Amino acid sequence: MNVVVENKPNCISTLRVELEPERVEREWKVVATQFQKMARLPGYRPGKAPQALIDRKFSEDIRKELTDKLLRTAMNEAIEQKKLNVLTVSKVEDVEIAPDKTMHFTATVVTAPDFELPDYSNIELEIAKRSVTDEDVENSLQGIAEQHADFQTVEGRALEMGDFAVLTYAGSLDGQSLAEAVENCPSLLAGKPNWWIRLAPETLAPGFSEALVGLGIGETRDFTIDIPEGFPFPAVRGKQLAYTATLHEIRSRVLPPLDDAFASKIDPGKTIAEVRDRLKIELEKHAGNEFENAKRNGALQKLFTQFQCELPTHLVNNEMSGIMREIVQENQGRGVSEEELKAHEEEIMGAAKQSATERVRSMFLLQRIAEKENLKVTEQDIAFHVTQLAARYQIPVQKLIKDLQKRNAFGQIREQLLSGKALDFIASNVTVREPAASAA
Repeated sequence: MNVVVENKPNCISTLRVELEPERVEREWKVVATQFQKMARLPGYRPGKAPQALIDRKFSEDIRKELTDKLLRTAMNEAIEQKKLNVLTVSKVEDVEIAPDKTMHFTATVVTAPDFELPDYSNIELEIAKRSVTDEDVENSLQGIAEQHADFQTVEGRALEMGDFAVLTYAGSLDGQSLAEAVENCPSLLAGKPNWWIRLAPETLAPGFSEALVGLGIGETRDFTIDIPEGFPFPAVRGKQLAYTATLHEIRSRVLPPLDDAFASKIDPGKTIAEVRDRLKIELEKHAGNEFENAKRNGALQKLFTQFQCELPTHLVNNEMSGIMREIVQENQGRGVSEEELKAHEEEIMGAAKQSATERVRSMFLLQRIAEKENLKVTEQDIAFHVTQLAARYQIPVQKLIKDLQKRNAFGQIREQLLSGKALDFIASNVTVREPAASAA
């Protein structure tokens, strides 16, 4: 068998394969004999029809079965002969069995990139491990207290920053209501009746809260705000919006005292001292996870600077599509409109492409390291991973297994786990130094 390989950009290779006539003739006889045994022809007992008659009557069927058989075996042999790491066979064309019984075909395959592994035996990084302070614990406890706060009606004074105002407000642009003047205008920007708003600089739009300071209960105020160019909703950037707001009520948030009664409420049977101890342990665990993730990400980024390789375009594009779907779904969940997403389309695509390129590149790097270090993913690893997924998404394990099998997702899970093991291996060999500023 003669195989000629032509390497092209983006990890594409073309294989031109020629099979010798002796092999084609031999395989033709094997296939034709099988047809003879199964043939039912008038005047002949089963399996007794002359071979020459079989060859004439079933020549096209024999040729098709022979071609399929030789394609399968010859393709595998050609890949093995040229030691190609083939990811997918994108197409097979120009298949021909010539009159002299030689067979030719051309196959286009996508291969894994070929590159020299960088040295990952001892990577040095400067990473500061965050220490958990008493202030961190108090801030965390304060956040929990805010979730259990009560709201009290405030009387006898005007509205202040930090208050919660119950408002009816409406916006307009050039004398026309925002809802009518601006297509797909977010309802919070256009106006709401009896709506709770916390007066803070980041609320609704720059200047909105500040314009309400000093408003008394039952009073109505007209004011304008100038929308900056970087505002998330493009249609009103650089515009001056006019608002009318009526204050119905002022509420203030009252935090519970940080005592044993509060502790027992959030963690029955515990004192406030025990809650603080538990929070510190959780924060230290979180800081440890941050440190380990910093080691992994830092090691990977350092290795990225030490090697370059071409990447299969279709893998990058597939990954990019998935990332863009994630970005769109996340932003839609946060209430970002379709118009806003379209306004940032180029920015989103650029970020998605960069992330996709890094993901695919890291996958090939980590898979090569796993192969070199003989790292393996066991069935127990997969079972544990699936159990964790089922618990996270609150799905019965057996149902999740069926869904994963239906989507042929276990191969991808195995690759992800193997990459994770390779990354853990790299991180275990990282030498960490305290940054100079931290050491000082």
